[in-house]
Amino acid sequence: MAARARLGAATVAWLALAPLSSGPAAAAPYSVEVAEFVVSISDGEGNQRSAVGDIVPYLPNRACFGWRLRLAEPPAVVRVREVLQLPEAPAFWSGEDDAYSTHTFSADRTTAITEEYKAPQDGWLESSWCIVEGDPDGAHSIDVYIEDALVRHFDFEVKKLQESP
Repeated sequence: MAARARLGAATVAWLALAPLSSGPAAAAPYSVEVAEFVVSISDGEGNQRSAVGDIVPYLPNRACFGWRLRLAEPPAVVRVREVLQLPEAPAFWSGEDDAYSTHTFSADRTTAITEEYKAPQDGWLESSWCIVEGDPDGAHSIDVYIEDALVRHFDFEVKKLQESP
């Protein structure tokens, strides 16, 4: 998985994607008003389109995905843990050999855990990843924890595009 990229705040309609069903919020110290899973595609010329959905096209160096949460009464700073689960190990993880990385990885390299303190912007917290060559396709998931309480679970699929004959 490539280094994190910042997803744009706008969620412009790009593709008719199925609505995302996210799991219920656990008892948490902060109430989540809005939870979105966002897919973003770049055309390679600096233009980007984003949409809420749960299908991420396998477009290395062009497709990114991530989550956004808006907290009802956000604190100035909050501790967030993100657990990204892949169906199999990617060719490489960004930060894998960096002692200062905020990511840690499971022994089988299928899971990345990121712990950070974040300052909500207008109540919003977000995180994103980008597809690179060597990433697996198939079922993925992200669990988002705030102060050790699971607040959202996102299931999504990275899907290879079918080539036309």
